[in-house]
Parts: sequence; C-alpha cells; structure tokens
Amino acid sequence: MRKIIIFTLILILSLIVFSKDSTSAKIPAGVPVNTKSPEFQYKKALGAMKAGYYYTAVQHFQKAILVKAHFALAWAEMGVALHKLGFPSLGIVCLKEGLKYNPNIKWAKIKLKEYLASSRR
Repeated sequence: MRKIIIFTLILILSLIVFSKDSTSAKIPAGVPVNTKSPEFQYKKALGAMKAGYYYTAVQHFQKAILVKAHFALAWAEMGVALHKLGFPSLGIVCLKEGLKYNPNIKWAKIKLKEYLASSRR
C-alpha cells in the first residue's frame, strides 16, 4: 500500500509540472530508435538533469520505471532529481528503492547518507 501511495505521489508531481523538453536525444538520421525503451528514457532523463531540467528528468525516469520497474539506476537518479526539486523525502524513498534493486550502487549509498543527515528532510 505504501509503495502505491509513493508512486502515485510521484506521478501526480509529474502531472502538476508543465515543462518543455529541450533535451532531445541526438540520434543519427535513418537509425530506428525505440523511444519506449527504458534505456532511451533513462538517457533522456540524464540529459535533462545535466541541463538542469529536473522536472523533465523525473518524467523520463518515471517512463523508464513504468516499463522496467526494477530499473535501479533510474530509481536512484530520480531520487537525486526529486531532492534537487525540493522534495527530499521523496528523493530518499526513491534512493532506497534503487538500492533495494541494486545494493551495489556506491554513489547512491553516499547520496542517501548525505540526504538522511541533512536537515532539509
């Protein structure tokens, strides 16, 4: 039940935010691309985060997770994006979810400890 509530909150957050996606992936002409693949959405999200478009990044991470629910890196990166957007509790939950699927993500462990220690929660 808790997971459903958390995931619903994240989806509502993405619906509230209207942001223009200016980080289109560079794809050579004539090369077919599966835009629904979780890896494609993950790469788009990373590009959005690099450009500072955290709302757009969260949307792409959500698309990746909807296709591949156990995508640990997408969960962890979405946690970082949510924390940067000012939702530290959701960020912590997403980081924990990512570490649940892959406990070997060292940078996610470091971020989680940092976020748990911060007074922003």
